[in-house]
Amino acid sequence: MEGFGELLFKAVDDTMRVVFGESAAELIYRLVEGHVSLKREEIGEKIEAFYGYLEKLLGSEPAQIIQSSSLKRLCQKLRREYLEVEKYFSFLDELYEIKFRLLTSSSRGECSVCN
Repeated sequence: MEGFGELLFKAVDDTMRVVFGESAAELIYRLVEGHVSLKREEIGEKIEAFYGYLEKLLGSEPAQIIQSSSLKRLCQKLRREYLEVEKYFSFLDELYEIKFRLLTSSSRGECSVCN
């Protein structure tokens, strides 16, 4: 599972690219790096600095739209991450159950594992 900062950056990046398009999003990232000395991969960890500059660049209302849209996208990503982890553990639970049945049936002399 990815770190929270990385997931946050991906949510912000997805939102930026949907709202502004590829080239405008790239331009904004270059401006942020030049004016705030904030590299792209640091945005998830220093989100306040990023949104502060975005507000200066675009104005309060557009920055808030990006912020709230990014938050919604982050929640979607976290839910997906949670579901993937949950599926993984469900798979492991089933494997352990089959192994348990195999061990208990072999101790009783039975042959059927998966009824």
